[in-house]
Amino acid sequence: MRIIGGKFKGIKLNSFDMDNIRPTADRAREGIFNKLQFLIKNACILDLFCGTGAISLEFLSRGAKKVISVDNNKNSINLINQNFDKVNEKPNLIYGDYLDVLSQLKNQKFDIIFLDPPFSSDYGIKAILKIINLELLEKNGIIVFEHSSTMNFEKEIDKISNKILILDTKKYGSITVEYIQGVEL
Repeated sequence: MRIIGGKFKGIKLNSFDMDNIRPTADRAREGIFNKLQFLIKNACILDLFCGTGAISLEFLSRGAKKVISVDNNKNSINLINQNFDKVNEKPNLIYGDYLDVLSQLKNQKFDIIFLDPPFSSDYGIKAILKIINLELLEKNGIIVFEHSSTMNFEKEIDKISNKILILDTKKYGSITVEYIQGVEL
């Protein structure tokens, strides 16, 4: 696993094999960052469920002003610190439960919020709802939600469909990425 673009391009990152850690595949990562390329420079980013820190580093590598990385796994926290050391950066890292952390961040606004929760959970839908309710997105901010292609996203978002706008959906094999904006009511 390596950084695929920006000033840290090509730097090899550490990873580990755990059932609950599933780094975003290079092909999907490339597609995501191609889609977001004009939105990243000087943006404020929240990387929820950050795992290895690869997505956080990819955002920093491409010019994000601020990236907050969040995870609740101590092994991930150690790995994220190791990966940030590889590029001589200090992570803005929060260890904690995603819903608690979102509540702590309620006075901040983000241009992009990246969600890559465990596929076997409903954490992504709960996070989207909380993000929208706490108004954590800037006016034209985007939630990037990576989930299993087997998830019935339309059914899952039924309870919040009046609060979000799905801008685009891209499928990369077994994963799907949704690009979502909040709707002003």
